[in-house]
Amino acid sequence: MSRPGFTLLEVMIAVAILGLSLTAIFSSEVGAANVAQRARRQNIAATLARCKMGEVEQVLGIEGLPVLEKKDTDNCCEHAPVEGFECDWIVERIILPELGADEEGDGDEEDAPADSRQALNETYEDLREQGGTPEEVVAGQAGNLALLALQLGFPILKPFLEEQVRRVTVTVRWQEGPRERGFDVIQYLVSEQIASEEGVEEQEGEQ
Repeated sequence: MSRPGFTLLEVMIAVAILGLSLTAIFSSEVGAANVAQRARRQNIAATLARCKMGEVEQVLGIEGLPVLEKKDTDNCCEHAPVEGFECDWIVERIILPELGADEEGDGDEEDAPADSRQALNETYEDLREQGGTPEEVVAGQAGNLALLALQLGFPILKPFLEEQVRRVTVTVRWQEGPRERGFDVIQYLVSEQIASEEGVEEQEGEQ
């Protein structure tokens, strides 16, 4: 009379299935731990980027916007540095594109105002013939008068805008295993003080 039990083959198959199941479970646990660790580092990096951007804003609020490019590398947050994280930050001037510039670059800058005035006069004549109202002009239904006005005023406002605005870029970097990770945070700061004509003349004299 034979005893009921498991054969050696059945035991080996059960052990193999158990091993594969445990391997899958442990792999998922390790993957979840890595994802949680990466999310924690990214959260710390975002906090450090916010802290560094605040420090740059505070310094520029006291010293004013720099005339030339200003950049540095440090431990991100001065009062709460975190080991393994580093920040590169730069404050630079902005260069606004020319509005309505000729793509081929063959236009004469001295003739541009005269051409704009001529186009403006032609638009006025067209509006008078068509009977367009100011409301239609604003709505863009009776010609491009608003665009012409912008083209006439933009060259005058362009240097002023470039003088009053700076682009601040903060780059947070950290090591994650063999790879280096990081991201950029960009913000535009506008001076609260309006540049006086004397200050502009002094800067033009220095140049």
